[in-house]
Amino acid sequence: MNRVIGILVAVILVTGCDWGVNEHQELQNSADVQQEGIPFVLIARLHSLPGKANELIKLSRAVDRKVEQSEPGMLLHTFDKDPDDPLGFVWTEVYASSEAFEYHLQNPDLIQYLEETTPLTDSFTVEVYGSISDSAWTAAQATGVPFKHFKTQAGYIRDLTP
Repeated sequence: MNRVIGILVAVILVTGCDWGVNEHQELQNSADVQQEGIPFVLIARLHSLPGKANELIKLSRAVDRKVEQSEPGMLLHTFDKDPDDPLGFVWTEVYASSEAFEYHLQNPDLIQYLEETTPLTDSFTVEVYGSISDSAWTAAQATGVPFKHFKTQAGYIRDLTP
């Protein structure tokens, strides 16, 4: 998780993002507070079937290029190999907002990727870290992919704009 936080900070520094959050503004996560414009992290864990890892990597590289071109709200998008399992892979994604995530879920390139990779994997789970809107959570659950939401209990996002 420290690696993900470090990457997020690097992305913020490079892009100069201003999310309109004060330096020490507490992230709230209650039913009555919507987190539409708050960045969050998503980790998707995939496990390839034996003999299918190279095909999975090829499809992942292709969708990565498409997402980079079509989703400005995707601040970070990496596909990494598990160091302990040659068939294990992890997508690390940082979204600018819940709206960016909902857009991602409707992206035809993502839908095609999921259809093409499902027969190549024996597991695919997603973890969301941070605060997301109710509509984004509902959209995530509608995909049929197992999602687990780690709700923020404390924390902040620094405003790193110059």
